[in-house]
Amino acid sequence: MTIRRLSPEVADAIAAGEVVERPASVVKELVENALDAGARRVAVEVRGAGRGLVRVADDGAGIPPDQLSLAFLRHATSKVERLEDLAAIATLGFRGEALASIAAVAEVDCRSQGARIRLRAGAVADEGSAPPTPGTVIEVRDLFANTPARLKFLKSDATENAAAAQVVRSYAALRPDVRFELVVDGRRALATGGDGDRRAALAAVLGAQVAEAMLPVEADGLRGMVSEPRLSRGSREAIVLAVNSRPVASHRLQHALEQAYLGRLERGRYPVAVLDLAVPPGEVDVNVHPAKREVRFKDEGAMYGLVQKAVLAALGGSRVFAMPLQAVAAGTAPRVSDIALPIEPAPTPPATVLRPLGQVLDGYLVAEGPDGIVLVDQHAAHERVLYNRFLARLRGGPAPSQALLLPQVVELEPSLTAATTEHAERLAAVGFEVEGFGPGAVQVRAAPVETPPERVAEALVDLLSSLAGARPDDRLEQAAASIACHSAVRFGDPMDLTEQRRLLEELERAEDSITCPHGRPTRLALSAQELRRHFRRNY
Repeated sequence: MTIRRLSPEVADAIAAGEVVERPASVVKELVENALDAGARRVAVEVRGAGRGLVRVADDGAGIPPDQLSLAFLRHATSKVERLEDLAAIATLGFRGEALASIAAVAEVDCRSQGARIRLRAGAVADEGSAPPTPGTVIEVRDLFANTPARLKFLKSDATENAAAAQVVRSYAALRPDVRFELVVDGRRALATGGDGDRRAALAAVLGAQVAEAMLPVEADGLRGMVSEPRLSRGSREAIVLAVNSRPVASHRLQHALEQAYLGRLERGRYPVAVLDLAVPPGEVDVNVHPAKREVRFKDEGAMYGLVQKAVLAALGGSRVFAMPLQAVAAGTAPRVSDIALPIEPAPTPPATVLRPLGQVLDGYLVAEGPDGIVLVDQHAAHERVLYNRFLARLRGGPAPSQALLLPQVVELEPSLTAATTEHAERLAAVGFEVEGFGPGAVQVRAAPVETPPERVAEALVDLLSSLAGARPDDRLEQAAASIACHSAVRFGDPMDLTEQRRLLEELERAEDSITCPHGRPTRLALSAQELRRHFRRNY
């Protein structure tokens, strides 16, 4: 084997592969360049799924005519000069590879400050003057035409268009001070006002109903919005996490966000979120991934705590679920998306007390509140009350228990038998008194006062499974949710008015009472105003 130096065109194609994976990569790099240039208006056009054309026009500072050809050389940039600058990067781009990489795999036409340059496969094809335009206009055509093998790895037109649109949508949500416009195959797909109103920007990106259900996140070093628990998605695609307005992938930040929703969303459901973390450049390394998607923090724990605490504070303003009666009047069943609509703010416990009216359909409590009728899922409501109680005990609160009339012997798998010793303090914290009873079994002498005796064995097994299998960060919450589920009144259990009143009072006093620990709604409100409108009463 002979070692030889690669030709410039091969080296450029390899480098381009790290930066330009698909048309969306071109959109990303050009939009970032526009923002770095101070643009307050960014217009993006995509044709032929980005293979035919990607055009980005901005009103930023532009490129001086005598530097236009220099801008397309590899490792030519105005953003870093010395090695020390890499430790304090405050721009979105900094490697000087984007324009050169794009030009290596496409035909590029760039106009700025009265000058124009055209490149094909990385080589300059034409230079000259052009009509003056504000900022910079870059058109990228025939992407991957000179590297046809790359075309085989692109997805369908719809998928590539969606990926390109997601880039623009993410920046539009993060930068409400910039006016974004996106046109796909001649049709306008997005337009924001650029007036700094984040909710208005989200309305343009995600729709008015979604924007209305978002809560502002305001903390020292963190800005953005997150959805109320009544609004969720089946994937993480509606989550945008950014550091210094740069969209990033961070498992720690993602986990911090999801931890804040633990007990508020059902398993497999995720919030809608746009969060921008402001970090001093010296505290974050943005140079750990070729496409700049990942970052590394100097103090991961501090960033984790900041996100989780700020999102938890924002979720305190969540509102209960409400049913719009217009759908019922029209003879159609309400969908989940219909239920997640604007409603009255949740009461401040115990500012209002619900008056029980009875039990219907084997598991729903009907109650009267100051603003209308409220339907309560008795199991979900009791789960929330007990979850809060058990979680407080696991975190150091008092742990009342009841001795069993007859101790119960519970057979366990070896891993769960070991968990009884490893987590003995946590078992005691919720009220279990457990001791060994030969190989593969334990004897339960006492259990939480809230757990019915016939459910003790099942509750213990699930609790040990949660303690043994959960991540350390989630362990207490999962344990509390497990024991609460087994201890709560079941759907279908009869409840007299005294029991109903007690549960409703406890629910009103409980924190985060909108959902059960698994994220299901605890209650559904039908306001007096909606009822009057439905029955056509004017008073």
